[in-house]
Amino acid sequence: MAGEDLDDPRCPECGGPVGPTATYCMHCSADLADSGPVAPEELSSGTGDAETGATGTAGETGAGGEGSDPMNVSTATSTPAEHPIDPDGVMDNTLTVIVGILGGLVIGVLGSFVLLVLFESGWSVLLGLAAWLGATAYLVRRRFVLDAVSKGAYGVALVLLSLPLIALRFNEGLVENVAILVLLLFFALFPAGIAAGIGWFASRYVPENAGGGR
Repeated sequence: MAGEDLDDPRCPECGGPVGPTATYCMHCSADLADSGPVAPEELSSGTGDAETGATGTAGETGAGGEGSDPMNVSTATSTPAEHPIDPDGVMDNTLTVIVGILGGLVIGVLGSFVLLVLFESGWSVLLGLAAWLGATAYLVRRRFVLDAVSKGAYGVALVLLSLPLIALRFNEGLVENVAILVLLLFFALFPAGIAAGIGWFASRYVPENAGGGR
């Protein structure tokens, strides 16, 4: 073959180094039985880097054709995580409503408790009720149940972090109130961290285009 006289034989398709008597390319599986290897200077300008074998032709064959190389990182594609439940199915819709009701209830109850302790007014209950209804309406309109889980968990985490504010109602002195605030914050951080972790984990499986509601 003509390649036996070459110092650095290359594949004419991908530019990868091959043996002087090779009948096929180990990089892109091109058939070299007829054409044979070529010298590096004979490669066309569109073949790319001869050392890595990342070329336009190789990209076309590696995109799923029979000659693709599964180990070629230049043609490998990554599939994003998909939502495990059909967003338009009955199961997703039902679970979204359940998550929305429960998440809104927790947010409303905890928010009402904090507001009632801080202000000692009946308006606090009304504000808590408004927070419950608003959070529920927002969560049940999420298209993906995991989006509702994520947003609800973040909301619960924020409300839990507001619980230490009730220390402002104690009249034990500045130092004592600060100590109570720090103590309450210490106990609130653990459940709030769990809720935030659940929200973050659920958000990983929510598609990027899931910003809108139903």
